Amino acid sequence: MSRILIVDDEPRILLLMKGLLKANGYEVETAKDGAAALEIVKAGGVDIVVTDLRMQPMDGMALFREVRAASPDIPVILLTAYASVETAIDAMKSGIFDYLTKPFKVEDMLACLKRAEEKIRRSAAVATDSGPLRYRFENFIANSPAMKEVCETIQKVAPTAATVLINGESGTGKEVVARAIHLSSTRAKRPWVAVNCAAIPGELLESEMFGHVKGAFTGAVADKEGLFEAASGGTLFLDEIASMPLILQGKLLRALQEKEIRRVGGTKAIPVDVRVIAASNSNLEEAVVKGTFRSDLFYRFAVITIDIPPLRERPEDIMPLVRHFIAGETPSGATQPTVSDAAAKALLAYSWPGNVRELENAVKHALTFMRGGEITPGDLPTRITENKDAADAPIASNQSASLKSFLKQKEREYIGQILSSVGGDKEKAAETLKVNLSTLYRKLSDE
Repeated sequence: MSRILIVDDEPRILLLMKGLLKANGYEVETAKDGAAALEIVKAGGVDIVVTDLRMQPMDGMALFREVRAASPDIPVILLTAYASVETAIDAMKSGIFDYLTKPFKVEDMLACLKRAEEKIRRSAAVATDSGPLRYRFENFIANSPAMKEVCETIQKVAPTAATVLINGESGTGKEVVARAIHLSSTRAKRPWVAVNCAAIPGELLESEMFGHVKGAFTGAVADKEGLFEAASGGTLFLDEIASMPLILQGKLLRALQEKEIRRVGGTKAIPVDVRVIAASNSNLEEAVVKGTFRSDLFYRFAVITIDIPPLRERPEDIMPLVRHFIAGETPSGATQPTVSDAAAKALLAYSWPGNVRELENAVKHALTFMRGGEITPGDLPTRITENKDAADAPIASNQSASLKSFLKQKEREYIGQILSSVGGDKEKAAETLKVNLSTLYRKLSDE
């Protein structure tokens, strides 16, 4: 478990928190003031710092700045009995990992520590052989110069209330960027609501977005709030916005301009405070020319645009992302698998038409078939290892294999394709293959 440093000028609080965290398996150090805490941090071994805000002579924010200068990767959690929106905003903008208000609930503290541990684990996993990750922003992973502009734009627009349009091919991580904007904004503690406009039939999308009143249509047996109301105070992410019907585009524009909505079948204007971020995998300017997307709505979003390059144009991001996904699939405390040089070459040579989403599925596929603690080319989907541009040829030839071994290999390849198509979900894969889950596990474990 992690080693936690608790800093508070009240001995009673130190004793209480030390007992609480030790009872939950943590190693705990305590310090009665900022100066003593800083000495412990500089001595090394501290994973997370939990500090009170109001202390003398060094308060919690001053201690945070000193800890950041001494060891920038240590998450710092702020405790305060004087919480206010301004305090929280200033702390989060300064880089504080999170804050809790005294008196806090035990489960809230433990959940906060778990999030901090996850951040540490993921940060460690994305280091590359050539050095540390170059660009890291919230849940956004990148190492290429091509993504520097994206990171800088996120930093600039996050504190504002401006609408944002994110462009990129399917699977490039548009929602990840949108969520990074939300988490880095003053709305981070408020709701995050995401909807794929293409996944909801046009006739239902209006009700989903704006809600409806009882009796508005057949089946409307009660009033229902829409996504705008659900996201009030926070951020609403509209993915694949190009698929939104024209009539609904006009109502969306009005909601953005007037900051109010009307439920379907209703007459009452409902004020909403929502930041809207939209994303598209198609060219909206061409859609405007074709008449399938409103020009006034396009220009409303196009004030701030973020263009995410496809993964094939930023190969420097591939291995950091691979390690990030491995970390996410590895149980806490377990040793993370490594990637062989041959597998890394195959991953780097592939063109990734499905972008980051395809890469994530490929990693899940490899972890499913991996033998031992290293991912090899044979563990990867065959479309990657058989890539004509790959540095390594296919692992094995079947010319001298027996029929039984040949069929077994083909069965394994087919299971891998199905697993990849369902994102590594074994239950869904078993359903697709029409076999019991136990049968699937047995086939996966067969040598």
